[in-house]
Amino acid sequence: MTRSLSRRAWIKAAGSLPLAGAALSRGLSALPATLAPPARLPDKQSFPFAGVYLNAAYTHPMGVPAVAAGRAHLASRMHDATRAWPGDNPRNAAVAAFAQLIHADPGEVAVVPSTMEGENLVGQALGLGPGAGVLTDAFHYDASLAMYGELRQLRQVPVAVVKPRNNRIELEDVSALLEPSTRLIAVSQVASMAGFAHDLRALCQLAHARGVLVYADIVQAAGAIPIDVKASGVDFCCCGTYKWLMGDFGTAFLYVRADRLAQLRRVQFGWRQFSGEHQHVYPFDAPGPAIGDWRLGNSTASHFEVSTPDWAALAVAIASIAYIQALGVDAIQRHRQPLIDRLQRELPRRGFLPLTPEPTRGPIVAFAYRDAAKELTPRLRQAGVQITVREHMIRVSPSVYNDHDDIERLLRALPA
Repeated sequence: MTRSLSRRAWIKAAGSLPLAGAALSRGLSALPATLAPPARLPDKQSFPFAGVYLNAAYTHPMGVPAVAAGRAHLASRMHDATRAWPGDNPRNAAVAAFAQLIHADPGEVAVVPSTMEGENLVGQALGLGPGAGVLTDAFHYDASLAMYGELRQLRQVPVAVVKPRNNRIELEDVSALLEPSTRLIAVSQVASMAGFAHDLRALCQLAHARGVLVYADIVQAAGAIPIDVKASGVDFCCCGTYKWLMGDFGTAFLYVRADRLAQLRRVQFGWRQFSGEHQHVYPFDAPGPAIGDWRLGNSTASHFEVSTPDWAALAVAIASIAYIQALGVDAIQRHRQPLIDRLQRELPRRGFLPLTPEPTRGPIVAFAYRDAAKELTPRLRQAGVQITVREHMIRVSPSVYNDHDDIERLLRALPA
């Protein structure tokens, strides 16, 4: 039987997160010890859904502790009127928790609505346009590729796209397509469909040697593989919380390297960016211009946060990131790896064409299979197994609740 950490041990670990401990403890103090993160994986107790779910790259189920934290936050809004105003909310604790996860400083992280929103903001802040282009690759998120295609048409942004070779994006191909006009390289650290994982440090070294900045979509990486933004040197990265961070929809974290902030122009304004505001039109106001006066902040948040974020989703994120940290991303990766390895060994023998290069340490393994949607969907549905199935390919993405029995059930559902 799986042995669980005590509730006290988990909350103590969560409390080590800067600024996060008190907020998290409020949300989790009522949880029974049996809901604490397990000492060993798999953890099916915290994720009590029916069937076999091997589709975390699509959206990760929320665990019992994360749901409890969200409910605790909502209950506090009902019972404590002061929670209706920004003076006491989960934003700072959530940012601190995420910053610790990726080895960033909290001041380098802003809360934005989604990963795509973050990538859009970075491109706008860099002033992409004629003479300031972007280089991306064909494994980048499909909506991001479409965005850069639209920017090429609408704003004459120079766009170059690296094609894969042997299911990889080779650094020499990236280097060959860099132009004097390239301002930004934009990639998915782990390719959403194919599962290819960039060596982010090597990519950044190549880019920086040519005076080019790097943006990484880390939505398929954060929480699934170890990330150290300082060691990699990445300039910008962003991820929503509803995939490997095991949280909810509607919120994301945008990291901007502190020494890059001065290179970014402001592209939107809102109340979270201003401080020292003074009005001059009401009785007893000091004299001054009718428009008022104010100061702009100089942190990442004060560049990119414009309004009130989704506090409930951030409360959930505090608990879900604490769960990840208590287990350890390295331990999550070690648990997942034999499941991925087994699929990479077994499925090619059955006529599935590998799309994810070996060896991979990422959370995704993908295969091409002719008429996959038509042939495989009914079999998987009957077996109660969920993976991503497209017209001619499948994607499998196991997580902390999966084990070899789940992989066996998938294999039984697929053609021999």
